[in-house]
Amino acid sequence: MARFLIPLLAGALTATCVAQAPLPQALKGVHRVVMLGDGITQLGEGTRGYVWLVRHYLQDIYPAQSFQVVNAGVSGNRSNDMATRFEKDVLEAKPDLITISVGMDDVKDGLLDNHPDGDGSQGVPLDAFRKNLEAMVGQGMAAGARVVILSGTPLGEDLDSPMNAKAKSFNNALRDVAREHHLIFVDYQKPFQALIAAYRKTTGASDLLLTVDGIHMNDQGNLVMAHTLLTALGVPPALQEAADKQVFDQEQVQYP
Repeated sequence: MARFLIPLLAGALTATCVAQAPLPQALKGVHRVVMLGDGITQLGEGTRGYVWLVRHYLQDIYPAQSFQVVNAGVSGNRSNDMATRFEKDVLEAKPDLITISVGMDDVKDGLLDNHPDGDGSQGVPLDAFRKNLEAMVGQGMAAGARVVILSGTPLGEDLDSPMNAKAKSFNNALRDVAREHHLIFVDYQKPFQALIAAYRKTTGASDLLLTVDGIHMNDQGNLVMAHTLLTALGVPPALQEAADKQVFDQEQVQYP
């Protein structure tokens, strides 16, 4: 599992300790979590995907809470697509907590059809992106759900690429909206950039470390995403580590 990728706190905790763990403030009163996103989230439903991992860690660390985690990821979705289906796919599920992962395709699609500056018509302009995001946040909060905003992950694992340079303003918008509404913001840029940079520097390798194609996660990328999100929600890293055996012993179990 290449545990060195995620510096979790060491702890000799037993399964009993995990079961009795106090619930973090961000998860109090939460039973149903809806995770909205694009293809990264949709594929995160597979075994060891980040949605699958979040579901199992929450259920195993806090069994008395009866967590349900609903995957609302659709491959290729931009912010306008998500805003259009937000009521049906998110609000109708009656979530207590919503995670919003958006922006990757808004940026990436702007590069299509020979538009190296990312200004192609298939992308979503920054002002429209922010408007879509604000609409979803507003609807989620009005429905009484706790909303958590996730940053994008680096595109292509080339940290200096034009695509990542363009994505920076979108990630800044995500952070700004979270700050303005006093929401939890999960910054994936920092851990992904640190791991990729360290890998390049220490090994000299240029192959992909955390994704299968530069965009979609491999097992390690999914693990980083899940642990980073759980930590942002207040789940102690030591409890996550203590739950590893329970989580990965369930790999063959199929969930809807």
